[in-house]
Amino acid sequence: MKGIGILKNIRPVLYILSVMWIVFILSLFFSGLKNYGIIPRDISGLKGILFSPFLHEGFSHIAANTVGLAVLGSLLIYLEGKRSSLILVVLVFLSGSGTWLIGRSGSIHIGASGLIYGILGYLIVAGIFRKDIKSVILSVVVFFLYGGMIFGVLPVDSFVSWEGHLCGFLSGIILAWFLTKK
Repeated sequence: MKGIGILKNIRPVLYILSVMWIVFILSLFFSGLKNYGIIPRDISGLKGILFSPFLHEGFSHIAANTVGLAVLGSLLIYLEGKRSSLILVVLVFLSGSGTWLIGRSGSIHIGASGLIYGILGYLIVAGIFRKDIKSVILSVVVFFLYGGMIFGVLPVDSFVSWEGHLCGFLSGIILAWFLTKK
């Protein structure tokens, strides 16, 4: 019975992962789906703010995002409980909007990395802003396990949306600060 309770708690992450995989399977048959990603500073690319987290370039891309989202998303739910669903939605919107504003022209940004980096930024700084023992311990654990991801915000690989990573990470920090101040 307790195992079912755990699955119920992480339902928002399971929904996102399920849609990601369904869309990935559909994209194997409909290659045009990737055009629903974020196209920076193009009005038609605004739809990508909502759709891009569910679109992936290939199996290794979706597999990496699945692991990151499952682990970090579950930790977010552990820390924030019921308000984690709202946090996830806000992170998708903020990271996608930032990517739309600063992304490289002529590119299409897809993948859940902006959301994952948003969760990472949120979890790393939540302990600093909240100053309760649970948040501090979780921040330290996340930093030691995933802190190396921070280098993903640097423009190292032209095929990786470092802009999405950066906007996601900064969105997570800003959201953690905002929710602490309220």
